[in-house]
Amino acid sequence: MGGGPEALVLYYNANVPVHPAGELRGAYAVTNLTVCNGGCLQTEDVLGALAHGFSRVFLELSPDIRLIHRQLNLVEDIAACSGLDGTVALFHSENALAVLLEEPVTEETTWVLPQEAQDRAEANAGYVTISEGCTLCQHCIWSCPSDAIYLGEQGDTLEIRDRHCTGCGLCASACPERVLAILPLPATQRSA
Repeated sequence: MGGGPEALVLYYNANVPVHPAGELRGAYAVTNLTVCNGGCLQTEDVLGALAHGFSRVFLELSPDIRLIHRQLNLVEDIAACSGLDGTVALFHSENALAVLLEEPVTEETTWVLPQEAQDRAEANAGYVTISEGCTLCQHCIWSCPSDAIYLGEQGDTLEIRDRHCTGCGLCASACPERVLAILPLPATQRSA
């Protein structure tokens, strides 16, 4: 999206601000996404986002107090990976997010995903499957960093370009109906 640093903003509340994907906000081209408020987001999901080109990931604090501890643990898990401290941050309001998005990206804040994090993301490599119940909400399309998911010509089917899919799992995490899944790739099909 424009060749600049990209940020993924993950919202837990139903009211996600409407911003076009890739819109420049502060120092970043931003992609907004609503994630499951049931604690579905895993460390590997966020590592996958970082492995697939996002420079930063911002997580909205959950409105469910029981999930905040889980969110803090997720951020700590990622910060514990060598070189990833500061790539993921929690925010509590749009004003707080705006401040985080203003932080300029410099050489010191441009990260290369360390090998241990790449290995964790690669261990979860797979391909997308769709079960019945898709409402065509397009959360998966908006969340896909490789444009592998799109609406069919008539706009009534969800299509996947398998050769573009990296198996990052962001689409499955974003799906409110939980009809998308990532099936593991056979070891012979994984990139070396």
